[in-house]
Amino acid sequence: MLNLNFNDAKINIIYEYENELPVIFFKLIFKNSGKIAEKHNRGCASMLARLLNEGSNDEFFKSLEYRAIELYSKASFEHFQINIKCLKEHFEFALEKLQELLLNVRFDEKILQRLKTLALGELVSLNTDYDYQAKRLLNKNVFKDEIFTSGLDGTKESIEKISLKELQNFMSENLVLDNVLFVFGGDIKEDEVKAKAEKICQILKRNIPNQNKNYKLIDESMEISEQKSTEQAYIYFCSPFNMQINDEKMYLAKLALFILGQGGFGSRLMEEVRVKRGLAYSAYAMLDINLNYSRVFGYLQTKNESSNEAKTLVKEVFENFVQNGVNEKEFQLAKQFLVGSMPLRYESLAKRLDIMLNEYLHGLKLGNLKEEMQKIKNTTLDELNDFIKTHSEITKVSFASIENES
Repeated sequence: MLNLNFNDAKINIIYEYENELPVIFFKLIFKNSGKIAEKHNRGCASMLARLLNEGSNDEFFKSLEYRAIELYSKASFEHFQINIKCLKEHFEFALEKLQELLLNVRFDEKILQRLKTLALGELVSLNTDYDYQAKRLLNKNVFKDEIFTSGLDGTKESIEKISLKELQNFMSENLVLDNVLFVFGGDIKEDEVKAKAEKICQILKRNIPNQNKNYKLIDESMEISEQKSTEQAYIYFCSPFNMQINDEKMYLAKLALFILGQGGFGSRLMEEVRVKRGLAYSAYAMLDINLNYSRVFGYLQTKNESSNEAKTLVKEVFENFVQNGVNEKEFQLAKQFLVGSMPLRYESLAKRLDIMLNEYLHGLKLGNLKEEMQKIKNTTLDELNDFIKTHSEITKVSFASIENES
């Protein structure tokens, strides 16, 4: 972690030097500036990312493609980021183009209308993506907050209302120095990193830094379904999980959920739903914990006539898991896989940078994942089962499904 003081702002830089290949990875992150920063129309952050991906002029991306430079923007639920990957010899040019882009965003009505048409077309195509629809149905019912009623792109109504002025305001309020985080990796020295970061900082305005927002799930079980013309049932489910991302026992949560449903074949859920009863090709339940909310989240697909049986079975698996915990075989296999797969997680620079970025954005110290794996290696079966028993809230499973019209 490097630190940079610029214009009275303290800027953090995640950095790793590696010169095996003459390649540089770069991310410009604006923290808490994604969907959660939208004030008016849903999809504004995503639309701004689309606009930035139009370049500063018609020749913008041609000059990048000629040099094999990847440059693109994207908005997530929490953050807004701009990514660059290129050969070291073209990195200076890539940053110059990034500066050009940030200073000359094409706030043009014709371009906006074209992007709206594309976004609306993608939204229409999702009407028949029942997997997506089931997930949306779950989120908008288990969360109390309006923000979960739509995906990143918003709704038909909100997309149509987005204006150039709203996009300009969103950029000036959120893509600012006080929200910025840099990620550098590859064949670039530390002094160069700080110099390049300063160049970007020079063109960014100041504003009040964005704060993280917290959202809570409803504290009860519920089931909701919608009828569509479909040959199978698409089922999504979740339950509350009362832990914070920085809890010292998070390693136990990761181990427990790996055994319950995140580990694929061999996991408790997969064994019961697929292997023993043949109700689905796959069934997963995983930790979905970040700074904004905490839950267990899962999904499966099954025959329409087996939908109720599958939901009942998921409940039973969760209840049995809390009551009886895990056995020695499950425990040892999970530990061996999680600890043994660690080298693969760190095998490439891109993966290591993503891990460090994830740790930083979650308010954890860099290297936290390695410490967690060491704790998992040293934990005992009794310790894990005692932990599982304290989290009976995961049995409050809520379901959302898209099923065939009756």
